[in-house]
Amino acid sequence: MAEEIIESVPPVKGNDIWMTINKNVQMKTEQAIMDQIRWLHTHPVLGKLHPDALTGYAVAMEVDTGNVVAMASMPDYDTNVWTADRVEPEVFAAIENNYLNGTINDTTSGISGNGLKSVIYLGSTVKPLSVLIGLNEGLFSTGDTYNDKGIAYFGKDDKSSVKNSSGHVLGPLGPAEAIQESSNAFMIDMVGDPLYKKYRGKTPEVWDQYLKAFGLGVSTQSGLPNESAGLGDYMDTQAAGSTQASMVFASFGQKGKYTALQLAQYTATLANEGERIKPQLVSRITDAEGKTVKAFHREVLSTISFDPSYWKEIKKGMNTAVKAFDGFSYDFARKTGTSEMDAYGVTRDNGVFIAFAPREHPKLAVAVVIPEGGFGSNSAAPVAREIFDAYDWEYGLNGVPRKNVSPATESTLE
Repeated sequence: MAEEIIESVPPVKGNDIWMTINKNVQMKTEQAIMDQIRWLHTHPVLGKLHPDALTGYAVAMEVDTGNVVAMASMPDYDTNVWTADRVEPEVFAAIENNYLNGTINDTTSGISGNGLKSVIYLGSTVKPLSVLIGLNEGLFSTGDTYNDKGIAYFGKDDKSSVKNSSGHVLGPLGPAEAIQESSNAFMIDMVGDPLYKKYRGKTPEVWDQYLKAFGLGVSTQSGLPNESAGLGDYMDTQAAGSTQASMVFASFGQKGKYTALQLAQYTATLANEGERIKPQLVSRITDAEGKTVKAFHREVLSTISFDPSYWKEIKKGMNTAVKAFDGFSYDFARKTGTSEMDAYGVTRDNGVFIAFAPREHPKLAVAVVIPEGGFGSNSAAPVAREIFDAYDWEYGLNGVPRKNVSPATESTLE
């Protein structure tokens, strides 16, 4: 049968999409994660190697614009495997656990040595928000002092207890010092337990509303498909044993699993003092002649208000000592986290780290997650340092790109 050409349609030039991702910062981020994973396999921390740390996730998001300049889910793979008519079984077998974006979901986006995925407990990175909640609920004031004895008791007849990391006894602490020293006992005795006693059975809903205001438990609205909203499992009070126990563990980060993108948005919300902004992945769309068809700008999704003194207190407290940032040129706000999760009957430690810089007039928020990486200060923080340095080189955390600064001038900036 003869073929007939009904109509010939000439090709039309399409539009160009300009991403917010910076190639150089992205590549530095990806390399930093892989280098850190190898380091954890070969360098013992407190006498322990971390061979099961096989994956890592990081997001860097501008505080003032919402632009995502880096989003890394590692290890990566060659996406050209999808260009063939079919993917060979052995090829798919090699990528089936990490072919999706682990910064936004945990479905085949990477698995650690003992099966932990990318959406994990946020650990002590919740503590700045815990203190904000406690202050806003009138559970304590910025001038109050808590005597940390290294342990907090709760439950019927106070028979249950939680210790600080390594059992440290921290002594007298104000709210800022409780964040800086990462006191579990403070969060339990001053936030989790009294909040439960104030609201009883309604406490999980109260907690949930606060966390969602900061982007934890809701979509970041990035527009990326299949984005996880995280899991606020503090709502499952039966699993915790009681509502009180659920809130106790939530107060120091052992309830609530979130993505790296959510953690970055949360960090930016802290930096913006309650303004939750949309992560932007596209800056503009232009036509074939280079004219802008659509531009994307800073978009505020929601706002939560607190007394200015509360923001000052938590920013002061985000001052944990982190060796990876020795020599860093900027004062910056940060919080380390080490979340615990059970796998095969053994508790595994996950490294989590959030930070924004500079502390005043912040420019960049960063979140890093290393499942089974151990302490966040040793596993996740070094990756964040590389990201901040890469951004500083390209854009300048003070508005002046380091790559444009001569050595003589640079010495005067520090």
